[in-house]
Amino acid sequence: MKSFLMDLYQIRPSQLYLDQEKIERLKGAFDPLNVRFNAPLPIKKNGGEAFLTDGHTRAFLYSEAKISVIPVYWDTDDLDMDLYQTCLEWCSKEQVIFIDDLKDRILSHEQFEKQWIERCARAVKGED
Repeated sequence: MKSFLMDLYQIRPSQLYLDQEKIERLKGAFDPLNVRFNAPLPIKKNGGEAFLTDGHTRAFLYSEAKISVIPVYWDTDDLDMDLYQTCLEWCSKEQVIFIDDLKDRILSHEQFEKQWIERCARAVKGED
């Protein structure tokens, strides 16, 4: 895995919400100011646009700390790209284009499970 630096605002989120519990948990263990030593976030490209495949909470904490150049790497995992395409379409439809757009979309853990995790599960089954 070869990591490199990229402008956070050139990377699209692929989820509509953040989990408040996870944000609070990561705040104690993740230092956004320590960019050089933080694990890079995974990204892929879709139609020329980079998007996060994971690490939305850490990306959000970078943004909150006013850090815009972050470590990333090209995710080579075999992912369900149909699901990611659906998620990116949902994000476009709801105008979640930048990680900052999630600041008003932070849910309790229970709400996050219901509104995001269950929605993705339904999409995988072709129900959403």
